[in-house]
Amino acid sequence: MKRPITSQIQNEVLIADRRERIVRAAITVFRSSGFHKATTKDIALKADMTQSNLYNYINSKQDVLFLVCEHLVKLYQTAVDESLAKSEDSHTRLVEALRAIISVMSAHRGEVQLLYNETHALEKSDRKIILTSIAKLIKGFQTLIKSYEADGGSCLIKNHRISANFLSFVPAMVALRSWDLTVHAGQEEIESSILSFTLSGLGIPLKFSAPIELVQ
Repeated sequence: MKRPITSQIQNEVLIADRRERIVRAAITVFRSSGFHKATTKDIALKADMTQSNLYNYINSKQDVLFLVCEHLVKLYQTAVDESLAKSEDSHTRLVEALRAIISVMSAHRGEVQLLYNETHALEKSDRKIILTSIAKLIKGFQTLIKSYEADGGSCLIKNHRISANFLSFVPAMVALRSWDLTVHAGQEEIESSILSFTLSGLGIPLKFSAPIELVQ
């Protein structure tokens, strides 16, 4: 599903550059003031733009919130896609996709917190688009689990959709509980612990060897 945002500018490269700047500024402003209290003037100032120039690239504050949410979901998907391109082994692909999600959520904790706090503020149609994108990510994990089991692996939870939701949601802990976790552990330990916990909860080992078929 596409959500077109009209622009007064025709240069696509310039639009992409300015919207990236707007997104970065909006993340800071929304985290500081909350979506409802923040203004486009605040965002423009943070982006080092005039308010009138800001409106050359977006039409409303809702546009900005949508761009922020879209930005984060794209980060998830890109990280997973890049991890999958590195291996054809089904177990490795599953583990590395999970590791990629954890890494992105760790590196972009502020954006993750913002997404969970402000998604409700999206207009219904925009929220549907973002949730559809997240559902696509979940389906990707579902497919990885099916491939892993087809190659001889086993998952404790037989409903693949439930398992896929665990794999794509539990990593959010690295961001949503960072206020406590980072006080008591280093980032590497946090990420590896979440990886191990999530996999072990589903009965999926970090290292896997397919069952040996005995020749009769």
